[in-house]
Amino acid sequence: MKKFKVYDMYLDDGKDGVFKVTVPAPNKKEASEFVSGNGEIVTIKENPLVQDIDIPYLVQVLTEAQYGKAEIDVITRTLEMVGLDRY
Repeated sequence: MKKFKVYDMYLDDGKDGVFKVTVPAPNKKEASEFVSGNGEIVTIKENPLVQDIDIPYLVQVLTEAQYGKAEIDVITRTLEMVGLDRY
């Protein structure tokens, strides 16, 4: 599985101005492809704050929100597989 990074992408929609979208992707090229058609890309910046998600805390929050074990496993394993877990 490809390792992902999280990018903050700033787009100009040509009408209402510039807006930010946060996108997980393996690289800037794929992040750009994801937002294609939603406006002109002004800039792309790696978001260092979202690169390391605290999985045990996420499990706690999802459990408290009454997510099931299977759903929690899918979410947390996916984050681990793409390298967005803290550990």
